[in-house]
Amino acid sequence: MEIRKYAPADREACLAVFDSNFADPQMRVEFAGFLDGLNEHFFVAAHGGELIGCGGFALAENAAALRWGMIHRAWQRKGAGRFLLFYRMREITKNKGVEFVRLRAPAEAADFFAKQGFRETSRDGKFVEMTKRLAVCQ
Repeated sequence: MEIRKYAPADREACLAVFDSNFADPQMRVEFAGFLDGLNEHFFVAAHGGELIGCGGFALAENAAALRWGMIHRAWQRKGAGRFLLFYRMREITKNKGVEFVRLRAPAEAADFFAKQGFRETSRDGKFVEMTKRLAVCQ
């Protein structure tokens, strides 16, 4: 699998990944707007020349927030999501002073992130917020 920086030419493929996972038209508009105004670290995952996932992160003081991470439904449960997550985590750790990584994900994804060391901080029905501490010693 290859991970590279997002380019505007990836927009439609990223929307196809979104469509394979979600049916919420308002959320799709939000994601499309996010892609159109992208000003943070965002990556795409490709396998055999096919874009199969995307995701990024934003930085704020001592924390990073994972943003819009997803793998095409046909490629889930094959290690691609973990690979993309680990790539983003590695990129986050290149930024000095980041102590926490936060995320907001669909509740169905909570188990995946818990297996990667994230802890649930809140839940509002459809979504769960989770945090992982990066700095173990102060």
